[in-house]
Amino acid sequence: MWDDRHGSRRFDEGLQNTKLRGEERYMEKSKAKELVIRAGKEIAAKGLIAGTWGNISCKTDEKHFVITASGRDYETLTEDEVIEMDIDTLSCTGEVTPSSEKRVHREIYRLRDDAEFIIHTHQHNASAVSAMGQYHIKPDREYDGIGEFVQVSEYGLPGTSVVADKVAEAVQDSIGKAVIMSNHGAVVYGGDYEEALQIAENLEEACGKYLKGIGVEPWDGDEEHFREKWNTSPAVMKYIQIRDALPAYLDDFAQLIGPAMKVIDDDEEAITVAEEEKRPVLVRGRGAMCNGERESDAAAVSMVIEKNARAALAGQGVKAIGRDEAILMRQAYLHKYSKLKDRPAEGSGAAEKNI
Repeated sequence: MWDDRHGSRRFDEGLQNTKLRGEERYMEKSKAKELVIRAGKEIAAKGLIAGTWGNISCKTDEKHFVITASGRDYETLTEDEVIEMDIDTLSCTGEVTPSSEKRVHREIYRLRDDAEFIIHTHQHNASAVSAMGQYHIKPDREYDGIGEFVQVSEYGLPGTSVVADKVAEAVQDSIGKAVIMSNHGAVVYGGDYEEALQIAENLEEACGKYLKGIGVEPWDGDEEHFREKWNTSPAVMKYIQIRDALPAYLDDFAQLIGPAMKVIDDDEEAITVAEEEKRPVLVRGRGAMCNGERESDAAAVSMVIEKNARAALAGQGVKAIGRDEAILMRQAYLHKYSKLKDRPAEGSGAAEKNI
């Protein structure tokens, strides 16, 4: 099991087992929403997501599921921000916008009768593996819920029907309950919350060992790599020693940062300008300075840059996300996020969104 360094909390006994049988197979909608909210806090504590990235859903009956809203922080998520969706039409009521990846969840529920709870993450090690251009990976051993191979879905722009179709194809080809999404992250499902979470943790461990086997240092959960705005993780430090720019290998990097970041020399004047503009910057020999309007913005920037650096190391020789696609994602990100309240300034490169 992946080491939980953050001290996860156990759920109330009544919510621990959601895999029910017969007429009691599905829980009440209010209970499903409560479980999704608690799940968001849990996976954030385990480092499987940052900010508002990722999404979570729970099936409430054969025709409906509830899913997290777009652009909401998991720490403050309310029941009104967990939205009931019609599986057939993807329609919902109210003014809150559901996650843009609702189609991915819908397709999995349609394909798998044993899917009752779905977690889509942007977790570190699985994200790095997602950029390697593989059709599948073979872990060092069989993990519960994963099996002998993990399928990697073909690429599609986030939030589109294309990415949902590609994930659906990978789910159909998969023996296990986890799929890695190319240049994006991972999606796992289970018969209940606990099974889905365990599979997400198993996937992170499996991908970490896979990366180590090809000479890439995996994420170790050490928060000491990010202190006082600076990320000095092994992945970042190694990358800036050997390259002059960090292109977008992951969708969330393209959204948050753009097509690429230049690596600059250790120049105090340039660093000061970047800090005044609240703009993240890679500094050779020092690491990534992760500026943002708020501490949470800087932490999200740190996670995304570190993940992208690790993905770039893992995917050496593999083409990065195209510049046009990266620009499109960045512009769409800024446009959509500008509609949310209390947004950070666009120049910070640290806006958050649930995608």
